[in-house]
Amino acid sequence: MDRKLSAILAADVVGYSTQMERDEAGTFERLRAGRKELFEPEIARHHGRVFKLIGDGLLAEFGSVVDAVECAVSLQRGLVERNAAVSEDHRIRVRIGINLGEVIVEGEDRYGEGVNVAARLQQLAQPGGICVSGKVAKEVEKKLAFGFEPMGEQKLKNIAESVKVYRVLLDPAVAGKPRDDVNQPPRFWRNLAVSIGVLVVAVGLAAAWWRLWEPTIRPAALEANAKADARPSLVVLPFDNLSDDKAQGYLADGFTEDLTTELARIPGLFVVSRNAASAYKGKETKPAEVAAALGVRYMLEGSIRRVGDDMRINAQLVDGSTTGHLWAERFDGQWADVFALQDKVVASIAGALKLRLVSAQGKADFAGGTRNPAAYEAYLMGMEIYNRRNTPEEFAQAVRLFQQALELDPNFGAAAASLAWAYWEMDGPRVKALAVSDIIAIYNVYKYLEQAAKHPSPSYYQLVASLLVREHRSDEAVAVMFKAVALDPSDPLNYVGLAEALSFNGRPNEARDYLDAANRVDPGGNDHRHYQTGLAAFGQGRFEEAVDYLERIDLQSPDPWPKFYGLQVLVSAYAHLGRSDQVAAYSDRLRNVMLERKDGGANQLVTQRYFVFKNPADIGRLLDGLDKAGVPELPEQLDLDAKDRLTGSEIRSLILGHDLRGGGAWIDKGTSWVQENFLCDAIPKVQTTCGAIFRNPAGTPGRGHEYTAVFRFDRFEFSTIK
Repeated sequence: MDRKLSAILAADVVGYSTQMERDEAGTFERLRAGRKELFEPEIARHHGRVFKLIGDGLLAEFGSVVDAVECAVSLQRGLVERNAAVSEDHRIRVRIGINLGEVIVEGEDRYGEGVNVAARLQQLAQPGGICVSGKVAKEVEKKLAFGFEPMGEQKLKNIAESVKVYRVLLDPAVAGKPRDDVNQPPRFWRNLAVSIGVLVVAVGLAAAWWRLWEPTIRPAALEANAKADARPSLVVLPFDNLSDDKAQGYLADGFTEDLTTELARIPGLFVVSRNAASAYKGKETKPAEVAAALGVRYMLEGSIRRVGDDMRINAQLVDGSTTGHLWAERFDGQWADVFALQDKVVASIAGALKLRLVSAQGKADFAGGTRNPAAYEAYLMGMEIYNRRNTPEEFAQAVRLFQQALELDPNFGAAAASLAWAYWEMDGPRVKALAVSDIIAIYNVYKYLEQAAKHPSPSYYQLVASLLVREHRSDEAVAVMFKAVALDPSDPLNYVGLAEALSFNGRPNEARDYLDAANRVDPGGNDHRHYQTGLAAFGQGRFEEAVDYLERIDLQSPDPWPKFYGLQVLVSAYAHLGRSDQVAAYSDRLRNVMLERKDGGANQLVTQRYFVFKNPADIGRLLDGLDKAGVPELPEQLDLDAKDRLTGSEIRSLILGHDLRGGGAWIDKGTSWVQENFLCDAIPKVQTTCGAIFRNPAGTPGRGHEYTAVFRFDRFEFSTIK
């Protein structure tokens, strides 16, 4: 058996089946012409050869990995030029994957894991995009004028070990070294916004920068993120806890996080998220390796030692390109001086990077922070407990610490926001541990949000936006999330929350931009980002692309929400694509998840409760796919006759603008509208609910039981009186 080292290029056409179904002869001819006129000549010009054609795809071998990458870029650029001359539905788009590895030689064919990895990488690429393995990126990093964006460690189907994957950036302006991905901890710090710094770069720019959520400035904010490597780039590595009491690690974690947040607010400075930096906690890593892995030039590292009230902070700024120390300093003081010490560190770093700082509005007032050291410490202790996989008893302990922080400083907006999040995320065991009812928990959510609104933090905006979306108010949610992004541009949760609001607002194109921004500050994906990217692709009608992302969701994960949402979109997308086998397989999984969630089984009433699109076409696209997949509109055990059900137009003329009698708690509680053949209501402080309306054959006009409204779990009888 002969083996050799080769660069393998795998290419596959996006949406080929759909195009063939629409225009078989024309699609075949366009694909054949593309191979003859573009692919085969370009591959030959780059000293490669096609060794296998697979339906709408091909595999090619290159002796040089540089030739393989240059060829892939030429192919994608050539397709852009060819597609410019044809209509949208006739364009040929491909995904390309490239791997460098050992292959088995059998005549003119090639086999083995080297080939298989290339094929799997192709599946990870976006339409018109190129994905390469870490081996490829390492080989070409200094030889080509292309950048490489990390996609993290990816588990590829039928490949035993995870593979580091990079997306090729075709713009020479973003050329640079490849960056290794880092693993994400099981949970983000939800409340990333105890604002400690008060610093803004460049006199005169501060006021404009803090208004990044304004529509006229939004594109510039995106552009700055897209070209992050054109700016000075920095990571704050986890500070070491040198205190004798190792339980005080929360102080070092909090200090690290606050520095990251403050530095990220400086215009012109790109700061990697604290989540990406956390992978290096407690590890001995060479500065040059960190710089290459995270795609930054500068690293801030240091330690904290606290003995009683005395504190010592050591910090140093390292240039990863030279491994030289730009600045190092020791700060001594009292715990009561912790905020002033942080300000000094930020100012010193700015000076080392030659950024000019001016004091602005007090930080405690501006972003939900505090100037009370005791409140700050209680908050940090609570966050350390809250963000690990805690027991219900530990959860209750974290809540008590947040309450203590808020008692010590009633203006501590971030602590109030953390309490609102805690009560919002409570489940049965946690409710029991705190000895409160579900009703009281919801009451506390809005009570603490009202308090947090006086001194808003990013986590306050995150929760407010999520609640606004549920109430069918995505316009407001988008505006709120732009404020969160402005307060902390290094937090991926802000970009993901903004993307969600934009998708439900009917703006999936913009949602994709902000999901890209999340991946830039926090390289590597997770289930929630896979779902959001799939949702945005689905909203653009890109069903092939949607399923690519949605299938990456880990259905064995203990987190129920990505699979709960993602499976509904995935089933609909596969139904639109006409893939009955996948529809059947994922429909079974969807039913199981619905049963786990105790949402009454898979039906379209459940879907409309959670997918609160602003535009009728968007919810119509999702429901149409679920119809094709056989997902019922109503609970299967419903005992009403289908012939008595009202259509959308009948509901509109019967109910909207009329007074109703009966209906129990349902009547006159919110804003109503007709969606498909359903009546929907957005009730303040309660998420949207949709139902079907039936005539009651035994009902008496005007007596409160002429019609029956059927919702997810409830049903009400009512009559119209005028």
